[in-house]
Amino acid sequence: MRWTVRKLEAAAVVAEVEIFKFFLLVMARVSGLMVSAPILGSGSYPVIAKIAFTGLLAFLITPMLPALGEPIAEEALAFSLIAAVEFLIGLIMGFVMSLVFAAIQVGGQIMDMQTGFGMMNVFNPALETQFPIFGFFLFIIAVLYLLLMNGHHKMIEGLIYSYEHVPLGGFVVRPELVFQAGKWGGQMFADGLMIAAPVATAMLLAYVTMGILGRVVPQIHLFIVGFPVTIALGLFLMGVILNVYLSVLDGMFDRMFRNVETLIHGMG
Repeated sequence: MRWTVRKLEAAAVVAEVEIFKFFLLVMARVSGLMVSAPILGSGSYPVIAKIAFTGLLAFLITPMLPALGEPIAEEALAFSLIAAVEFLIGLIMGFVMSLVFAAIQVGGQIMDMQTGFGMMNVFNPALETQFPIFGFFLFIIAVLYLLLMNGHHKMIEGLIYSYEHVPLGGFVVRPELVFQAGKWGGQMFADGLMIAAPVATAMLLAYVTMGILGRVVPQIHLFIVGFPVTIALGLFLMGVILNVYLSVLDGMFDRMFRNVETLIHGMG
């Protein structure tokens, strides 16, 4: 009788250890997303709060997942490798999501160079980097718009969806996925140019006009007059194109979540 009780206790301990290792693997993927995803991975969040949210999210996801068909590796090295791969999956997902905000930074940099704000940058605590002024303004609008459309909920839904196609330890590297990621990087620069196109085009016309005016009326000091004119024109155009910018964000965010879905299917 005692032997049976001890055997049941030993089996219960083994089961608890398997559940705990399962939880750690889930937490590894969640941690990867929390490190690199926009909004969720913002550097302005306290680290303790981010760790607590990661643990809570992994705790809620773990009971929703089916059990693995085979025991999780017991060796420390093998288990660490599996955890590193899970972390990499979440990291890649967050990186694909962050390409939209990188495109906004590219567009803002182009706009600042054209309007005369190029030498003034502000620190963005969310991405922990220097941002152009127009880029920072567009970044704030994009974050608020993403929150308004419940984009942070869709990020978490995408994370849960990833377990259906990429189970724990089921990551597969495919060459076509690497080429697809390169295309997404190229699309980032195209989006940045599209965001900056209205202001950049207007600035080009303004510079051409001032150049002609300087030749016709040499008494005008273009270096004194030019900067106020370009700055005022840039601010005016920024207010005019905001509605168009929100429409562009709609398409960019929609494509972002489609890219994440493609990425998940490509890793499974």
